[in-house]
Amino acid sequence: MTEFKFSGRVKLGIEEQPFTREIEAESEKHAQDKLYSQLTSEQNISRSKVEIENTEEI
Repeated sequence: MTEFKFSGRVKLGIEEQPFTREIEAESEKHAQDKLYSQLTSEQNISRSKVEIENTEEI
């Protein structure tokens, strides 16, 4: 498994909150899906409110 580091912003109403997450997954696509799942579950928002600005393999 590979670890990926994501950073970006989550839109919460009129505010934007920055985030940085490290996710372990088999591929970048799978890691991105896990990230969306975690953030949307925690913040109770839709995936369209999550903006990924940077992805890097650690």
